[in-house]
Amino acid sequence: MAELEVLGACGLDTEEGLACCADDPEFYEEMLAEYLSEGEDRQAELRAFYAARDWKNYAIRAHSLKSTSRMIGAKALSERARELELAARAEDAAGIAEAHGPFLAQYAALLDALRAAL
Repeated sequence: MAELEVLGACGLDTEEGLACCADDPEFYEEMLAEYLSEGEDRQAELRAFYAARDWKNYAIRAHSLKSTSRMIGAKALSERARELELAARAEDAAGIAEAHGPFLAQYAALLDALRAAL
């Protein structure tokens, strides 16, 4: 199991992540590995939906990231995904434009940290 302190330094609330994984460290590590393995595809999908101004699918992807990020304990990223989901549902292109880049940067930083920790 990756050291919980290292994961905490990635910005994860490891207590919450473990709680979502039935307090099973091995299951938590599996969830983190799956989250990491899907990261590149999720980023690409968000970029494509953003470029196409496909707010319906952007909202769906943001909703999914909100949930999976919360499950691993990435609360700040989950909250940003929630904000983007709401903006996309409202078709608030200006709000999405403002938050999209910083969100992807935060997501990429988390993925990089997970890659190093796992």
